Amino acid sequence: MNKYLRYAAIALSAMLLTGCASASSNPDESSAESAAIPEEKSLVTLGDSISFGYGLEDPSTERYSALLKEKLDSRDDIVWNDYNYAVSGDKSGDLIRKLNNGRALHAPSADTIILYIGANNLLGAYSDYFMEVAEENGVDIEDFTSITDEDIEELQSKIETEMQDPEKVMQEVQSRIDSNLVQLETDLETIYQWIRERNPEADVYVLNIYNPYTEGIESEMMPTDVDFAEYAQSQIDRANAIISDLTEKHSELIAVDIASAFAACDPIPVIGDANAEEANGDEFEMYDPHPNAEGQRIIAEAVWAEMESRT
Repeated sequence: MNKYLRYAAIALSAMLLTGCASASSNPDESSAESAAIPEEKSLVTLGDSISFGYGLEDPSTERYSALLKEKLDSRDDIVWNDYNYAVSGDKSGDLIRKLNNGRALHAPSADTIILYIGANNLLGAYSDYFMEVAEENGVDIEDFTSITDEDIEELQSKIETEMQDPEKVMQEVQSRIDSNLVQLETDLETIYQWIRERNPEADVYVLNIYNPYTEGIESEMMPTDVDFAEYAQSQIDRANAIISDLTEKHSELIAVDIASAFAACDPIPVIGDANAEEANGDEFEMYDPHPNAEGQRIIAEAVWAEMESRT
């Protein structure tokens, strides 16, 4: 069951590059130097592991924000700076805390902001549940240095016991999803207000959530009569309705339909291959819902299409 517990928060720092040029006594030289300096703009990305580029060989060049920078740079003489503040494992509430702590340095001055958050409000319900099971057994999952082999064996035994009653597990997880979605609705409005209070002019793109699971996928956490992909879709639809309500409420927000872009793909462009033989690979990788390089390209193309339609 460790595939539901592997979420590590990875903090990204932003580097502000500044330079000074000496003034020229020759007006013509000064004008020539000014003309040679390209205009700069900023692209800021806020989100979780999907936006961070988790699982990619080189996130700094393969994630969708980097691909968008390439497209933006090629469109005109403007140089775009790619400031990606996405952090793996973040829920909407985590993003708010990072914004308030100054962890998105360039957001107030950004020309374009991309917001892609909410997937962990769903998937995080599973890890929350198992973390609570661990805590009930005196195991602090967040402090790995204190976990002993005996703790792991005891926790594994407890989880296996819990899994004997998938109906109960589903009810426990559903309760957390319900609560997390209520929080998502509140948090999205808070995030929007935070952005607009500090940056009323930026173009803000809001992405919805895709379903990474194919029909027929099985999960030990689901009752045998429940199709995991269908269940996931029903919960993702709820989250996407909340995201849609936000963009409809604030007409200046730009909605990007990632869900439809992924649904049109066969196979779904994610890292995991749930149909692979378990013996051939790591179980977590089989179900890994993160976009692969092709998935990141599809996200970039969907955002780019909206950008181009506004020029």
